[in-house]
Amino acid sequence: MTSPPRGGDRSAMQVATTIRERTLAGLGEPPTTAVFHQIAEEIHLCCPQLSRFKCLRLAHGWTVEEAIERFHAMCDREQIKRRGLTERSWREWEAGARPDREYTDLLCRLYETGPVQLGFARDYTPEELRRPRVTAPDLITTAAQEASEHAERVETSEIGDSALERLRTQVIWLARRYVWEAPLPLFVEMRALQEQARRALERRIHPAQAGELYFLAGALSGLMANASMDMGRRVPADTLARAAWTYGRVAGHPSLMGWARGMQASVALWDKRYEDAAGYAGDGLTHLSRGQGGARLHMLRARAGAMLGWTREAEDELLRAADARESGAGDELHDGFAGEFAFRPAKHAYYSAVAHLHLGQPALAIERARTALDLYAGEDRQNRSYGCEAMAGAHLAVAHLMEDDPEGAEEALTPLLELPPERRIDSLAETLQSTRPLLRGPLVDRLEGFCAVGLPESAARALPEAAGHAPHQEGRP
Repeated sequence: MTSPPRGGDRSAMQVATTIRERTLAGLGEPPTTAVFHQIAEEIHLCCPQLSRFKCLRLAHGWTVEEAIERFHAMCDREQIKRRGLTERSWREWEAGARPDREYTDLLCRLYETGPVQLGFARDYTPEELRRPRVTAPDLITTAAQEASEHAERVETSEIGDSALERLRTQVIWLARRYVWEAPLPLFVEMRALQEQARRALERRIHPAQAGELYFLAGALSGLMANASMDMGRRVPADTLARAAWTYGRVAGHPSLMGWARGMQASVALWDKRYEDAAGYAGDGLTHLSRGQGGARLHMLRARAGAMLGWTREAEDELLRAADARESGAGDELHDGFAGEFAFRPAKHAYYSAVAHLHLGQPALAIERARTALDLYAGEDRQNRSYGCEAMAGAHLAVAHLMEDDPEGAEEALTPLLELPPERRIDSLAETLQSTRPLLRGPLVDRLEGFCAVGLPESAARALPEAAGHAPHQEGRP
């Protein structure tokens, strides 16, 4: 059986160590079996080429020799006759071989789990009873995995300053175009540029150039994460956001790390994982607490808190967001690159409207949504985000319905229905669907047709790999 490349193995070890240390550092108490399984699952998500059996060993932080010692100690403790387990057999199992039934049972005892979780058996539970999962790679998933795998490789390499400057300019231009152009064509450009950055990192370059390339690769991962979300692909979006955070850490770039954690918080919000969303945004604030970036993270925590019913905490976060915006200096990503990375006052007001809506304060939500729309109307093209402007209008409609004002809701909805399919982002359709039971008349039929054909459907048709697996979609919460 062929062994994996040593460079790839070292990279996987670095990923596993980073995930394990980060998780254990935040516990404050001895890890439980569930924690080790959570670590193993995250390692497998980042390094799917590793077997689940190996991921569990790495989650515990054991070498193969230590794992075998633990195995024998378990046998002694449970008064089971020792087996002649060798390092070679263990490594073969980690490489994909399956142990016999007796060894499988003992290994399940060691890790306190079952053969499915160890990768030694298949799960025949009907698909509808399992959490939705990606069954085959497509363009977006493949791009996410490429970014995730490469994000952990740090190598020395060489590129001309002019080429590096040109790459930086292209990334900035992509970030700004994303505000007013359709996501799908831009995603293809982002992926091509990120491949350029990865190839450059494989050549000989100076350390300062390496830092710049890691930062640019991370910024592109972040933009691709945003595009994946808009196309209704939340699992790749989370993977790409995590890659962006890793690139930011390697580059020593706190604003990218904070932005990436905010992207993960956004994914978690739409997945209804509100505590995760609050946690990601909170971690982001440890890297970025002031300026536009800090304000965005506080607003994400406010939205998560509102959904969790933490009224006082959510209202405190709204105040902290305003303070962060006023007290912070600009940073390279939010103020320099700007575009999709910016968190300008219009978007701040839109996020505030969403938070007030979920706090059960529709009058305040209407006020903040109208403020957002007025601000967007006064923006120039490069700052007028059609996606966020549409989302502000959608939440304005929801707030009017909460106030028993169908006429106000219809007035807010009507201009949104003019958006072409390639600009109907996934979160917009999801928000608008919540208004359908409360509407009457011809608008209901128009809204139904609008939600049925949007960006996710356009992306599925445009990407052959994805279209071949159309029956599977990540579940819309």
